[in-house]
Amino acid sequence: MITRLNSIAHLLVFLLTSVSLLAQVPMPAPEQEQSVLIRYAKAHLGNGKVISNAYIGFQNGELTMVSDANTSRISVLDYDTIIDGEGLHVFPGFIVMDSRLGLTEIGAVRATHDFDETGDFLPNVRALPAYNAESKIIPTVRFNGVLMAQVAPVGGRISGSSSTVQLDAWNWEDAQIAADEGIFLNWPQRYVKTGWWGEPGPVKVNEKYDEQVSEVFRFMEEARAYGTTDSHAVQNLRFEALRGVFDGEQRLYIRANKAKDILDVVQFKRHFGLNKVTIVGAQEAELVLIELKENKLCVVIDRVHQLPSRPEDGLNKPFELPALLAENEIPFAFATIGDMEAMISRNLPFHAGTAVFNGLDYEKAIQALTLDAAQMMGIDKHYGSLEPGKSATLFISTGDPLDISSNNILEAFIDGRQIELSSHQKDLFLKYAKKQGISVD
Repeated sequence: MITRLNSIAHLLVFLLTSVSLLAQVPMPAPEQEQSVLIRYAKAHLGNGKVISNAYIGFQNGELTMVSDANTSRISVLDYDTIIDGEGLHVFPGFIVMDSRLGLTEIGAVRATHDFDETGDFLPNVRALPAYNAESKIIPTVRFNGVLMAQVAPVGGRISGSSSTVQLDAWNWEDAQIAADEGIFLNWPQRYVKTGWWGEPGPVKVNEKYDEQVSEVFRFMEEARAYGTTDSHAVQNLRFEALRGVFDGEQRLYIRANKAKDILDVVQFKRHFGLNKVTIVGAQEAELVLIELKENKLCVVIDRVHQLPSRPEDGLNKPFELPALLAENEIPFAFATIGDMEAMISRNLPFHAGTAVFNGLDYEKAIQALTLDAAQMMGIDKHYGSLEPGKSATLFISTGDPLDISSNNILEAFIDGRQIELSSHQKDLFLKYAKKQGISVD
């Protein structure tokens, strides 16, 4: 009997170990203990500026020096670790906007979807507590320099609140950078597409558009009226969640693509006197550039790698939108919304690279991936650029991270912690390369 119990115990240990190995993700890095100096690298600061030969020092998770090595003198004895960056590039960590990273794992398994709650007006729904820091998708995203994400819900008319997280943490509490920094609203669509992307059907007019817009206005009017009083006998959690939108502490992200819908959003912004509004999508932004700029609206480009929204448009139109926004001084950032979007987040730099190939200034693309995104979420005081006093969240690359053919990230740091750049995909590549006798440097 004892022998049988021991055998069962051994079997359970084996099974648990096997499951653990299959689900394993890299362990979060420990806090920075040694000071680090990166010298002689080309630093892309994230604010549009470049230092061709830079000193970058950081300690206790904070950048202490970002200077030109040609005009600065330092003592290397002041640093515990020296990284020779000659011929290398340093960038602030990239940020993916409006993401489902950590909110879904397997697209075909509904039980792994934690981004869409039942109901229409749910501003009190929070994405942050649903964020899974153990997601196996996250390491594949970090491998391309994406070190932070805005995790946001979808569904309904008001989906809920988004939060900013860093992508190397034990749990959602450790991951959070800015909790509930924004609210996402899905603007009604005046025109509705039918069919699917493989077999698109005709575009139909939404007969209920005006009614749906009125519902949004009515709900927001009630929320604003509720917010004029600090205390209530009965607390309304949905209206409580919108207080920050009206007092300017939270940003309102409105998903809208068509020009006429965007114009209605402009009137909505003016009606409620909202200061922080971002349009997510804006596929027809070229038709309303003046209105976007005059009303100080930011844009999150939901996906560069997509087909034009109208059949009469040229195929390059989505690729050229970032350059057009930059030319008109409209702040923007990048997302990768679409099929399998959590996994495709790893391609975020290459979306920006496509925009560069189609006219966007290179350093402006880096700024959109870093500082502009940080400013939208209100974290630019600590993140988004390489400046003394800010977080040492950055990566070192041998090539161009926006170019899929030369992208090669050597090291990455989040808050000064040197994170592990391994992933399930990389491990499989090395495994089968070894099986085939392929030498991998």
